[in-house]
Amino acid sequence: MLLRHEIDDLSDMVETSSTLYDDFGEYNKSKNDMRWNFYKGGFLKFSYHADTLDDFKKRFQGKQFAYIGVDEITHMEYLKFKYLITCNRNAFHIRNRFIGTCNPDPDSWVAKFIDWWIGEDGLPIPERDGRVRYCFMDGDNVSGIYWGDTREEVYEQCKDIIHAYWKPEYEQYGTPQELFIKSVTFIEAKLSDNVKLMSSDPTYLANLVNQSDEQRARDLDGNWKYKAAGDDIIKLTHMEALYRNSMQIGDGIRRVSCDAAFEGGDSLVMWLWEGWHIRDIFVCKLDSKKTVDTVKAMLEEWHVREECFTYDLNGLGQIFKGFFPNAIPFNNKEAVEEKFKYIYANLKSQAAYLFAQKIINREISIEPTLLERKFSGKGFEKVPLRQILDKERKAIRKDEDSEEKGWTIIKKIIMKKLVGHSPDFIEALLMRMIFEIKHKRKHIKGLGLI
Repeated sequence: MLLRHEIDDLSDMVETSSTLYDDFGEYNKSKNDMRWNFYKGGFLKFSYHADTLDDFKKRFQGKQFAYIGVDEITHMEYLKFKYLITCNRNAFHIRNRFIGTCNPDPDSWVAKFIDWWIGEDGLPIPERDGRVRYCFMDGDNVSGIYWGDTREEVYEQCKDIIHAYWKPEYEQYGTPQELFIKSVTFIEAKLSDNVKLMSSDPTYLANLVNQSDEQRARDLDGNWKYKAAGDDIIKLTHMEALYRNSMQIGDGIRRVSCDAAFEGGDSLVMWLWEGWHIRDIFVCKLDSKKTVDTVKAMLEEWHVREECFTYDLNGLGQIFKGFFPNAIPFNNKEAVEEKFKYIYANLKSQAAYLFAQKIINREISIEPTLLERKFSGKGFEKVPLRQILDKERKAIRKDEDSEEKGWTIIKKIIMKKLVGHSPDFIEALLMRMIFEIKHKRKHIKGLGLI
């Protein structure tokens, strides 16, 4: 049996089936019994699952199908999927199979069901593609499933449930592990694998490429977590306003924000700020010794005091700590001030959100001559700064899947997937907010009433 959501969704599938089965049987065109009856006794039924759960159960109660296929299984309710499993049986000693096909949908129960096969970036993990796992599906929710790499591993987790329904007379059919525990696998399928479709209609690829970032990520890249990144906070219109904005000098103090990196990795990016105006930029890829010396030289050339310099402390920035003792290190994971603990998950999230608001409110400006400068990095070559910033703005998004209590920026691995490379330029920019955050934390001591 093959199923789709609505009965009208089956028309293309039925039409295509005639090219395969015309020589082997006859098709019954009645909408009440859409099926191929094959000359040798087999049959293939077409059906749908859009009705209520109760009506769905009544339609399939007592039915048996050795093979069940659901096209776009993400459209099917989990409880209907579970009920169909009870129909996945036969009296002819044929191996029962249940197959679901779909495009990625991060909001579906399927996304949770196959989570073990999917990486943090939302893409299938190559080493796990096609690997068989085992499960016992307890309850009415995906979260109630017991998983394991072996039947025995699953059995140990839920044997109390299984034993309640085990009887000695079942032993002739197999062990509890064999009878009660299901095997599951996930297999990635790419458009390039579909030779028949590509040869019959090559324009289909162009149609997909011309869709939105989200649609491309799902349909072409097979990304199961794209939506978890949330929507763009900083729109292209905000970036255009930034590029045209009048100079936002503010307090006029010269500061530098830096995303540290050394040779062999991503680029080191330094921004020179004058108040809220972006005055200059420096990018390099050098070894640790040369990088430290170069950063010192740039601070001197830009006339920036060390206490007005910030760099990312996490990772390679640790090396800077001993060379710039008076600088303000930016610790991504640092806790926010007590009163903000339910508003932001950590310092980086707070800085990112506040920076985005500054952009949106047109409180930041940039030297126009910088925008056409070209830079290269890991994943891009000689690209104008304007294009780099337009792309990297996507890295500032809310992590919709985060369990943190406050606003949380998406993980770095998701950023790289959205942008196409490490968003070093925009991350170096948002670090500028540390001077506002830290400044507000300071309290004047020693003052009293006279």
